Formats: sequence, C-alpha cells, structure tokens
Amino acid sequence: MKFTIKNFKCFIDTQIPMNLLTVLTGVNGAGKSSFIQSILLFRQLVDLAKDVPKEYIPDNSVSLNGQYLLALGDGSCILPNNVNDDNISFAFVNDKTNINLCYAQFVVKNNTTPTLALSVISEKSMVNNQECPICRQAFYYLNAERLGPRIRQELKYFSYPHAGWQGEYTAQLLNLESGFYKIDESRKFPNSQNPLLLTSQINDWLDFLIPETSISVTSNPETLEAQIRIENAFTRQIPALATNMGFGISYVLPILATGLIAEAGTMFLVENPEAHLHPSAQTRIGMFLAMVAQAGVHVVVETHSDHVINGIQLAVVKQTIQHELVTVNFFEQIKKSEQPKITPIALSEKGELECWPPGFFDQSQRDLAELFNARRSL
Repeated sequence: MKFTIKNFKCFIDTQIPMNLLTVLTGVNGAGKSSFIQSILLFRQLVDLAKDVPKEYIPDNSVSLNGQYLLALGDGSCILPNNVNDDNISFAFVNDKTNINLCYAQFVVKNNTTPTLALSVISEKSMVNNQECPICRQAFYYLNAERLGPRIRQELKYFSYPHAGWQGEYTAQLLNLESGFYKIDESRKFPNSQNPLLLTSQINDWLDFLIPETSISVTSNPETLEAQIRIENAFTRQIPALATNMGFGISYVLPILATGLIAEAGTMFLVENPEAHLHPSAQTRIGMFLAMVAQAGVHVVVETHSDHVINGIQLAVVKQTIQHELVTVNFFEQIKKSEQPKITPIALSEKGELECWPPGFFDQSQRDLAELFNARRSL
C-alpha cells in the first residue's frame, strides 16, 4: 500500500509506503504531521461524499480548519513554495483499489483569499469502499493534544463508537452501558481470566502499562455526563478523581479503548502515543499497538520515542505481529532538496531494523560519546 501526495505543503510529489502498522518518525518539521493532515483531508472528503455523491463539491465545502482538528489556514498556506501548479492531489493505492482525490485552487468572488474545492473525487467510488481503510464508515484518529484529566466528560451521540479526536468520548465508551461492548478474541490480554468486556480488558492492558492501576466509570444520563475514577496502590481501594492522577493515564486511556474496539479493516491514526508515559509504558504501548495491527486494524503511529519502536520490535520477536506487516518511515530534511526524504525501514523476523539511517534514534549514542570525550578532558 502507498499514499501519494502532490503539491501539499512540503510535498511536491511523493509516495509514502503504508502497512498494517505504519510508523512515522524523524526530525521535527520533516513532514510527518503534513502526511497525517493529508489523510485527514482525504477522510473529510469521504465524509462529504456520503452526503454529496457528485464529482464536484461546491466551493467552501472543503474545510481546512476545524474538522479533525485541522488548522491549516487558507489555500495559500498549503501550496508548496515555487510551484506553478495549483492542483493538490492525494491518492490511496493498494493491490485492490486506486482512489484519487484532486483539489483545484480557485479565488472566491470578491475575495482575494484562495480556498479549495474538490474537482475530481476518485477513479473508483470512495464511499464505504471496503478495500480502502480510509473510506470505511468507522475511522479513528487521536490528536497529539489529547484531553488531560477531567472531573467529568459529556455524553454525546456518535454514529459509531469512538473515543473522539482528543479522547473526549473515552468516558462514554467505558460507561456502565457501553462498557459491555465485547472485543474480539485476538485482542484479549494474554492469559486474562476476565471476560471479553471492554472495561475488563482495559484494566488488564492498563495494568500491563502502568502496574497496579485500574479505572472505573459511572455515568448520569440525566446530566449527560460520565466520570472516570482511577485506582492504584496508593488510593487504598478508594478510586480517585482523574484530576488527582496526572496526565499519563488520561492520555493513554483513549489509545487503549480505541485499539480494543476499532473494527478490522479500518484506520487508526494516533499521534505521540508516548506522551506523558514512563519509558517502560512507552515500550508497552508500542507492543499494544502492534497487537492491534495484527488484529487487522491499519494503525498509523507518529512518534519520537525509541521506546515505542523498541516495543514494536519486541512484539515482532514475541510473534505478537508478523514482521512483514510493519513499516517504519523515517522522515528527513535534506539540504537543497525540494521535499522531505522518506526512508522506509522494514523489520526482520528477529525484530531487527533492516537499515539504520544517520539520525535515526542515535542521539543516546551521540550523547554518550560526547560525555565520554568531555570527561576525558577534565
């Protein structure tokens, strides 16, 4: 599988390999977020096409701001510099389908600010296309800026179960009514004695990440609110408010919930799963996401954590995921290059990275070498 981007932000014309587990890593400002934003724009057009199944969607229909937390400005902000072609296009391609989206830039009447309109939807219908994970009804995305601890969360209607773009529906997923959502056997915590209920499995996986930690959820349908409480070794069996427990648990709960309920064949984008987690938990969230991908969910992970990468490598060695289902894309800024350089890195069946480009998680070795040389000079 691959995703093609033309004339969008830092990308002139590039193809980005994708797999069941696609990892995006590299230096800041090298295009990882732009790649995710292109998928979110693609998805927005899928949403629009469900209501307007035409080859042309009227002006101002393509929102560059708000939907899926996009904040791209106007059309002038997303075209590459020094490019004469005003057309922006995205394409998802695999062995079974080829879906192209082409945007045409134009100027709204009596307004000099460029906006975007969709000129060609696809060569093949994009609505509920079962062969394209971005086009399925269910689509899961968790922004890097997720909700921190809250005393309560609102209950809202959604067309399919999900945790929201910032984890704002996590409590709703885990409340007493929907907590009986059954997950599939392939995602059951190893050797778990708990039934395949979402809340039970959440607590098993949470204890795996952060030992002796569990959650409970209550809801009030009259006030349309749900509340998550957290228990660990120090609460003495009296669950505490989430606001008394720091950010790590609140940030990781929507990842666990989404990973357990995401439908096979759909796409799950998660930015910075390592945020606010101890290194040991970062490694284990990598193992968890690998398990979710092996269960058939197309997982795209953007990370700056070598511990998350280590967890994925461990998952390969432990045969939690097949090595050929993992692709690590390393994004680089190259001097005088028109666009980022993307190096796909495969994993061997022993979990070994098949190449190690300069700058790819080598900072620890660089720091140790600098420390060694500095100490020798003392």
